[in-house]
Amino acid sequence: MCEVFLKYSKRDSNTYHIRLENEDDLYHLNLLLSEGDQVRALTERRESSQSDRIKKERGKKQKMKLTIDVKNLEYQSFGQRFRCHGIISLGENNQGLHHTLILEPGDSFDVRKEFWLNHHKERLKKAAEPIVTATAIAVESDSIVIAELRTYGIRELKTLNREGSGKSTGGEELNDFYKRAVRQIIKVHIQNSVIVIIGPGFLKEDFAEVGKSRATEIFKGCVIENSGQGGMAGIHEAIGRGDLPNAVAQIKIQEEMAAVEKLKEAIAKELGTYGKNEVKNAVESGAADSVLLISEKTKEKEGLELLEMAQKNRTKVIEVSSHHHGGEMLIGLGGIAVILRYKLT
Repeated sequence: MCEVFLKYSKRDSNTYHIRLENEDDLYHLNLLLSEGDQVRALTERRESSQSDRIKKERGKKQKMKLTIDVKNLEYQSFGQRFRCHGIISLGENNQGLHHTLILEPGDSFDVRKEFWLNHHKERLKKAAEPIVTATAIAVESDSIVIAELRTYGIRELKTLNREGSGKSTGGEELNDFYKRAVRQIIKVHIQNSVIVIIGPGFLKEDFAEVGKSRATEIFKGCVIENSGQGGMAGIHEAIGRGDLPNAVAQIKIQEEMAAVEKLKEAIAKELGTYGKNEVKNAVESGAADSVLLISEKTKEKEGLELLEMAQKNRTKVIEVSSHHHGGEMLIGLGGIAVILRYKLT
């Protein structure tokens, strides 16, 4: 259930050595690095000699260790690579030139910051915690949706539709549809991930039995959860309730989505508010029970100031990824919101 996780060690007061182990680490790296940081890593670069330039030929790529001053970052959720663009500050005959480091699971490198804030150190600690992944399956009589649940988001992998109505001649029998879906799940299932079967009614239990009989290892220990609807909406509903069993309770997005649902309820009761000034006033006055902050805000001055203020006032902060439905809703509120202890006058 748990994957290998990021490793790090301190080289000196300003530098940490980091090893990426899985794609979740790329998400954390994107939130850790900022413009002006230095990254030193083994990379490949095409060296061009004077004769190459005269002949308009490209030199061969060579492996070398370079240090770059970070200018911008390129991260894509559920991707396998992270691009770090910058200017070479240390590297034989390359200083001052542009270069892009391509980092992926299995790579090791050094990160140097002028100042490591508490938030940066906490980010490393979070990334180094064991992670749990899950494969969610939303079951209805005429369709099955398969989705991947990771630390930072939910991604739809496959939607299968039942052929015909299943009632008239030529229609696909429900049991055959389930068997076809199980074959597809075997193909896309992430190794060691928990299976969560979601849906209305009793169809999900029937599907679980088919899964256990045809793919015992994958479906062993599967979790069955009720929802009022099917498809991706049903998956978001089940995760958003925040009450999945212990087998998948460690999936961070469950806490995040449940917090956003709680925020919606609080706003409806005038026990929640959003906006920079409103949140700041609530935290400063001690009225804030918890602050919800979109993760990317932690790289901005506004977000860092709010984190510091919350820490001083011992207010809980829940960082929310922008890569799932709950995060999208929080972005719609400006990316910052607060659940109150009591109504503000």
